[in-house]
Amino acid sequence: MKKVTTNYIFVLLYQVLIIITPIFTMPYVIRVLMPENVGVEAYVSSIVQIFTAFAALGMGDYGRKVIASVKRKQDLKVEFYSLYLVQSFFSVIILIMYLIFTFYTKQYQTLFLINILVILSYVFDITWFYTGQENMKNIMIRNMVVRLGSMIGIFCFVKSPDDLAIYVWINAATLLVGQLVTWLPLLKNLNGFAFDWSKAKKHLKPVMTVAIVPIITLIPLALNKVILGNVTSAMEVGFYNQAFKLMTLFVVFVTALSTVMSPRMVKQHNSDNKEDFERSTYFSFRYVALSTLPLVTGLIAIAPLFIPLFLGVSFGPSVLNLQILAPALFFSGLAGIFGLQILVTTGRNKSYAFSVFIAAIISLGTNFVLIQLLGSYGTAISYVIFTIVTCMIQAFFARKYFSIKKMMRQISPYMVASLIAYGYEVGVTYVLTGMPVVIILAAQVAVGGVIYFVILFLLRDPLLLKAWQILKSKIPHKAQEER
Repeated sequence: MKKVTTNYIFVLLYQVLIIITPIFTMPYVIRVLMPENVGVEAYVSSIVQIFTAFAALGMGDYGRKVIASVKRKQDLKVEFYSLYLVQSFFSVIILIMYLIFTFYTKQYQTLFLINILVILSYVFDITWFYTGQENMKNIMIRNMVVRLGSMIGIFCFVKSPDDLAIYVWINAATLLVGQLVTWLPLLKNLNGFAFDWSKAKKHLKPVMTVAIVPIITLIPLALNKVILGNVTSAMEVGFYNQAFKLMTLFVVFVTALSTVMSPRMVKQHNSDNKEDFERSTYFSFRYVALSTLPLVTGLIAIAPLFIPLFLGVSFGPSVLNLQILAPALFFSGLAGIFGLQILVTTGRNKSYAFSVFIAAIISLGTNFVLIQLLGSYGTAISYVIFTIVTCMIQAFFARKYFSIKKMMRQISPYMVASLIAYGYEVGVTYVLTGMPVVIILAAQVAVGGVIYFVILFLLRDPLLLKAWQILKSKIPHKAQEER
């Protein structure tokens, strides 16, 4: 369990860095590049994302599971290169297709050419090896350094609306460098190459099954934005995309958990350790509720003041977009448990893919209808529908491994605490009317946070009580050392 905790801390630190860097760069970029260029960048990224989904091939989820299942160190090298052979074959084909697309595209061609680096980064992506090995320290430290370099580069070189290409290049280049540096410790560790064509063939079918998921999720993640841009304008895409970026920043708490817990749950399932597997599942339910529900209500409460301050008054429509998108945090967290931690771990890849497919089709249909009526708000609603439907179908397929009643009993205290905290956060805006916006926002966050955790302590929440016991046990130990 100590290894899980250490890995979780490193993943969370990196994910927190992902949150912090846009907090510094996003307001600067928006004001320098202007809303129209931000919309163009979002539109181009949506199309690039279609190619990256095919290049990624779902190897992150499947590769992590396979590597976690390897028991003998001598088998690790063969297993890794067999998986990478499948990944590199398909990702190089996608790279060639992207090059053809780029040379035949006239609009925004320069930006598409720069994004070749993004496709290349997926050719070299081996993050799944480290997550499967439960060895996150090295990869996270390297990526932190690269992320900070990206932030410095944006402030140094992006100075006007004409620097859109520079901004895209900095993001693409740092992504590629981040992937390349992960190869250095791996090559040293594995000490040479070892390919097994028969093993590569064995992985082909399950990889293709899991690969359907990132390809299908293109509909709510990328295709819906492309449709929005074609039906309305690039600026509407910008309004939606900035709200979506802000919402997804906070998904890090959920992704950090799934990244760390999945390999451990694979081992528990393979060793037929049902009690530990069930304990891990219910821990994940509690954690997702603890971390996402206050964020959902908090984002809804602060959006009217935060968006104009953070993005500028020209991004007013992003306020309602963010409020609509906020509940997707919670449903994405639950889907991560049902889909990745249960269905993929237990080998039910087809059920996992089917759930995402049905949800994506429903999302596409609602998007077509709602864009005509509501513009970017329609796209936001269709994304939330996607997360809810995915969650519900995956819960149905995973029902054998958990009790809905027990899950609801665990989640309900966090719902109550979040709603009460939300009431106080809204109340603060009325009490402090006329005060500077920064002070009101700080008061909302502080009051909401204090109320939320006080309620949980009064309810004797097991996660907080355990954290408090660990903290108390450390304090006397440190005091003794100082003496």
